[in-house]
Amino acid sequence: MSIVRYIFSLIKWLLIALFVYLFFVEVVLRIVRRFYRLPIPAYVARLIDNPVRRRIQPPEMIAEWLGAGEGMSILEIGPGPGTFTFAVARRVGEAGCVYAIDIQDSIVNVLREKVEMRGISNISVRQASAYTLPFSNQYFDRIYMVAVLGEVPDKQRALSEFKRVLKDDGLLAIGEFLPDPDYPRRKTVTTWCQESGFILVKQHGNFLHYLLLFKKQE
Repeated sequence: MSIVRYIFSLIKWLLIALFVYLFFVEVVLRIVRRFYRLPIPAYVARLIDNPVRRRIQPPEMIAEWLGAGEGMSILEIGPGPGTFTFAVARRVGEAGCVYAIDIQDSIVNVLREKVEMRGISNISVRQASAYTLPFSNQYFDRIYMVAVLGEVPDKQRALSEFKRVLKDDGLLAIGEFLPDPDYPRRKTVTTWCQESGFILVKQHGNFLHYLLLFKKQE
């Protein structure tokens, strides 16, 4: 009986811990983030790249949904620890390149070290703002971000800049992950993008995560 009691006690405390976590993330943190739209700290960004996240939102699947192909130039906004960066880089091959930008030096430095340690030549990591991208007009075949747009204070300004550097036949991909405290609904993201001159052309995912693909409005 003592073993049974121990198991039930363990389950009880795990459920309590889960409830506290969900309450903090899904209620308290969401309320705070509604008023303070700042990039997540670097140490938190490292924690979000974990086996559970990769099982729910596999990087290779996201790269496939994105339509990343051989020789493409692709821009990633807010790469964090590189959860999706390396999978996308494998799909574009040596003839292509993934440009990963983040506003925080600490995140840029960590990802750049990973790229250098692995000897990968088709990933370029840079510190830059989404409002003023250091690229020429119509430079990219794809632009994507996952669990990032909700953190951007001036979304229309950022989306306008994405439109500038995206090729006329290119695609903008916005992905979201439900546990993220900045998680917006599909309808909300679609409205943001439509207001900046994008049209929804395809969508993937389920209630836990999704990826929306947009093209420039003609």
